[in-house]
Amino acid sequence: MFRIASALVISFIYMLFDVFNKRNVPGSFVYFTLGYGFVLTLFYFDMGAILFSSAVALVVLGIGYVVYKVGQIGAADIIELAAISLILPIQQAPFLLGRVIQFGLPFVLSVMVAAGMIAMIVVPIYYLPKAKKLFKKSLVSLIDKKGAFKAIVIIIPYLALALFLAAVSSINAVGLAVLLLMMVGSSLLMLFEKPITDSMVEFVTIEKCDEGDIIAFNLMGKTEIATIRKKVKMFDRLLTKDLINEMKAKRIRNKIPVYKNALPFAVPIFVGVVFSILFGDIIFFILPIL
Repeated sequence: MFRIASALVISFIYMLFDVFNKRNVPGSFVYFTLGYGFVLTLFYFDMGAILFSSAVALVVLGIGYVVYKVGQIGAADIIELAAISLILPIQQAPFLLGRVIQFGLPFVLSVMVAAGMIAMIVVPIYYLPKAKKLFKKSLVSLIDKKGAFKAIVIIIPYLALALFLAAVSSINAVGLAVLLLMMVGSSLLMLFEKPITDSMVEFVTIEKCDEGDIIAFNLMGKTEIATIRKKVKMFDRLLTKDLINEMKAKRIRNKIPVYKNALPFAVPIFVGVVFSILFGDIIFFILPIL
């Protein structure tokens, strides 16, 4: 119970920083949570448990670092997930669905899957009204052929999976509802990809960029990217401290599209922690194994 309470409190504080501190989580707090998680791991007093917990955290940090370097997630989000994995290494029997076996899967895996699914559903709900306000047009008028094609392509495998599961497994109405929500969220993301991206982005000069900001390359022309790379060899999606300093030194004056209004990912992580504690791994709603 102490570990569960720790995971809830820490993920809640991360969420507060992410929402109310402009997605800036203090480094001291970030590294404290990682150290705190490691101390809790040591208190298992069992070498097997310590090694397993440490290995899972290292995998999260390793894979997370790669994803961070390509500009898909914030560094604080990765360390938060690693800290959570140290605090609660194994997915325990959920409070509300204790009869569903979790097969000893890492708890952080349940959190990541739930957080990803939640973000997939929340992003269209949150950003489509903003897109409508930004463009001052109806949502239907914001749909283009490319987006419509992507949406159709993403719907087909969901429908195929739903039919397959209905035929070969005991998937219930809840599982089908989860799958349907995922399909709707995914298709809306594809259908309104550009308007949603535009709602997250601000065009700013390098002086107004912060370390860890992510550039929306899909809103930049290939010629513009190539021109900047002639002057700044390391120009990429993720704005590191060195890249910002080099762009300032090379006097890059372009206004670049930066995700200044992106969804704070600590929110779906917190919801994912709560969901996983109460209900277990969301995958078992879609693939019920009793």
